[in-house]
Amino acid sequence: MGPLNRFLTKTFHLRPHDLANLSFLYFATFVMRAAAFAGVAVMQHAMGSLDSFWKGVLFAVYPLAEITTVGYFGALCDRLGRKRILVLAHFVTAVAVVLFIPSISDPTPVGIRPYLVALFFAMFGIGAAAKVASTLAMVNDHANVENRAQLMAFFDLVTFGGLVAGFGSGFLALKASVPEALVLGAAGIGVAISTVLVLALVRETDFTPEPQRGTLELLRTVLRNRDIRRLLPVYVPVVALYGYVLTFTDHLIGSGGTAPLSQLLIVVGSLGVPLGLSLAVSGRWSDRTRRRRPFMGLGLACFGGLAILLAMATGPEGTAQLASQWPLIAVLAAGAGTFPPAALAYLGDIVERAVSGTTFGIYSIIFGTGLIIGPILGGALTDAMGSLAFAVIALTFIGISATGVLFIREPAAGRATAPSDASAPPENG
Repeated sequence: MGPLNRFLTKTFHLRPHDLANLSFLYFATFVMRAAAFAGVAVMQHAMGSLDSFWKGVLFAVYPLAEITTVGYFGALCDRLGRKRILVLAHFVTAVAVVLFIPSISDPTPVGIRPYLVALFFAMFGIGAAAKVASTLAMVNDHANVENRAQLMAFFDLVTFGGLVAGFGSGFLALKASVPEALVLGAAGIGVAISTVLVLALVRETDFTPEPQRGTLELLRTVLRNRDIRRLLPVYVPVVALYGYVLTFTDHLIGSGGTAPLSQLLIVVGSLGVPLGLSLAVSGRWSDRTRRRRPFMGLGLACFGGLAILLAMATGPEGTAQLASQWPLIAVLAAGAGTFPPAALAYLGDIVERAVSGTTFGIYSIIFGTGLIIGPILGGALTDAMGSLAFAVIALTFIGISATGVLFIREPAAGRATAPSDASAPPENG
């Protein structure tokens, strides 16, 4: 093992073989996310002729498929193993991206074939369900109390980086009049490559299988945990806001397609770079202090600040206004980056190892529920209220989530001296 490997292994409190497996897992995740979100950018663009409400409804097929299947995939991770489900996730996503091309090749009165879009969005949702449950379970298998937030931060980084790289590249390519089919073709190749990477390089993690407990019993075991139930009002509103922004990106910062590329790059850069750096730094601080709630609270407050800025800048000159405020955006984005690693580490703190796949499946159900609420509610309010809708949605959702943080406990703080852990004792009842 070389000097760099020894340094990283010591810094992140990993066993020697953990570093290699996590590196391959993160890299494959980045490739898949980038390619998949390039496809999502095309889907969003193809639905541009629909009104806001029906655009939100059609986009909601993706998370609906995710939340109806993720419990099953999470339970399979606990019963059969993580890698099988991970490979399935990448394969299904690759097929969905490639098959989406025919749905936009023959124009209909609304510019797309809605039933095909719905089908492929459903496949995306199934792929996401299998991906989140298996990947987070594998990351948590490698984690302990000294590195959990940092490992979850790297998961957030590769996921966020894939979203920015894929969705951003797709968004800008379409603005530059690159054919939709060409963007989708490149995305399909990318997800196929990620599938090969998983098959060849990622190994199964150490875990104790639960072959005797069925899917429903595993789900009941997880849902009896009060800590997990208390997370619902924290997670769902934040993800709903994320879903709204993802669905209506062009409405928020696109300026009707007239904004100069330089202004778009300033806005995206002032959001993305500080947010990415904050994910890594705040995850380390969270592990050192054994605290999750303060970081979640700070992140929510900064999300609220960003929401106000975006809501005030939805107009013909909105992108220019945001570009002129890039230092403030950068500060708020850095603060917002403290939420995701702390929130995921909190879930890892309270998870019972025997049902970790199922537990992270429940997380995906929470995530998918938010992605349904955000686009549909956001679409309806956007039609009724215009640009004011984003401010109303954002501040309401963040207020609910911040209130929820007040009622969750701090399980990691009482185990500050433990070198490693299997899991926090679940609080059942």
